[in-house]
Amino acid sequence: MSSRFALPLLFALSAPLSAAEFPAFRTQELDPHVGNVCYAVTTTDVNGDGKLDVVAVTEDAVVWFANPTWEKHTLTKGVTEKDNVCIQARDIDGDGKIDFALGAGWQPANTKTGGTLQWLRRTGDGDTPWQVIPIGSEPTIHRIRWGDVLGTGKAQLIAVPLQGRETKGPNWGEGKGVRILVYSVPAHPEKDPWPMEVADDSLHTIHNLQAIDFDGDGKDEIVLAAWEGVFVLKRDSGGRWSKTKLGSGNQEATPFKGASEVKVGRLADGRRYIATIEPWHGFQVVVYTPPKAGTGLWDRQVVDEPVQWGHAVWCADLDGDGDQEIIIGQRDKSKDADRDPAGPGVLVYDPRPGSTPLAFTRHVIDNGGVGTEDLVSADLDGDGREDIVAGGRSTHNVRIYWNRDKK
Repeated sequence: MSSRFALPLLFALSAPLSAAEFPAFRTQELDPHVGNVCYAVTTTDVNGDGKLDVVAVTEDAVVWFANPTWEKHTLTKGVTEKDNVCIQARDIDGDGKIDFALGAGWQPANTKTGGTLQWLRRTGDGDTPWQVIPIGSEPTIHRIRWGDVLGTGKAQLIAVPLQGRETKGPNWGEGKGVRILVYSVPAHPEKDPWPMEVADDSLHTIHNLQAIDFDGDGKDEIVLAAWEGVFVLKRDSGGRWSKTKLGSGNQEATPFKGASEVKVGRLADGRRYIATIEPWHGFQVVVYTPPKAGTGLWDRQVVDEPVQWGHAVWCADLDGDGDQEIIIGQRDKSKDADRDPAGPGVLVYDPRPGSTPLAFTRHVIDNGGVGTEDLVSADLDGDGREDIVAGGRSTHNVRIYWNRDKK
């Protein structure tokens, strides 16, 4: 279906690179069974001690692990509609302390009702039950991000459902598109309604997004992965939204198409790339680089396949060489008997310095220990090296992978 695209870059995976320059990672299990599903993980300073803590979202709870003891604490339990599905940290009320936006009511097959968006407001210290304040609702709400896409100087909350209203499978590309909702924080967010506008409603099956200053104009754009491919949404000074297609996605696969996960990465020489999993809930690790002609769709390269149900992408400089590596979460064990590693787990693709087209060396961080539903990267111990945090679906766990000495 796609091997004719993959062979040149799969050879590049085995091209000689100085393996001694890539760090070793030590695994620490924070919780072997945080819930039936660990839907999301993030890092933030929950208790205000200047250290990044780890936050995990399960079907009915939000918990956090305090750095450096990693003692587990509960923010909320059983107070939102099942299932909780996504979370983002922000000081929403301006009191200098971290709050959270949380997406819940996750019912992926119900495209008519459900889907709740709320503010988890701090009411005391980190151990006091947090207040749940409704923000809005949308069926199949699935991902949220903070970013200043309106250019106001203050971040807005971007909420994106997985599917359009009243759409049905298996051809999720038909029917109404996904409403990409942009909420502004009002002056009194605890009592005032949050103003909302729709950035776009023409695309289908939007699985993930990133808010980032993509074009260097000083405000954020929305880069997203959808059934139709990879796009960037931009709002002009007059309030008009525009949509630009960057990548095709995998349109040959069946029954699912397009792209699933997405992150923008940077190289030491200033070049950019876009990393995706394709198609939706797919089997390919894909990289897009700016078109050689200067305009049109970005050039698509398949870096690795088959990855069984890729379900997380992150970009970070793990080895300190200035190039951001691609961190991939694999959710299921491979059905390909010849696949090594079989997974599930965490994989890293290290760009070969100066390579054109980009070539990568694959490093296995975890093989079989975490059925990755979500992952993030952050420097948790302040040593200047990015660590990895992953949460599992089938494995139910939360893990830290400590970035240690070079191999």
